[in-house]
Amino acid sequence: MVLHHLGFLTLFLLLFSDNLAKANQQRSSCQLVFDSFPYCFDFLMGDYFKPSTKCCTHLKKLNTIAEHRKGNAQRFCFCIEAMTKGTQPPMIPSRIQDLPIRCNTHLSFPISDSMDCSKIMD
Repeated sequence: MVLHHLGFLTLFLLLFSDNLAKANQQRSSCQLVFDSFPYCFDFLMGDYFKPSTKCCTHLKKLNTIAEHRKGNAQRFCFCIEAMTKGTQPPMIPSRIQDLPIRCNTHLSFPISDSMDCSKIMD
């Protein structure tokens, strides 16, 4: 009986630690987005005609990380979605679509006013 409980406890701890590791990975991915993406808000909300150098530098950094770590493209998408949902003033859809072009980069994660992060496979 003790061995049965010990086995259950071991399995529980393995599953818990795996979920904890995934949560920490998600949190650290979002922290990268939360630290980098706000540099683009002035452009995305229409305050400036072009994105700042910091915006483009940080966007390219996020893209590089997303390209080289499996699962980051989808995580970044969810983080951006969570961060931008309900922003006031709202972001201008055409600016969202223009951001990669204006920063001279091709993003490996979507940013749009209607993105579906669940469809990203990387």
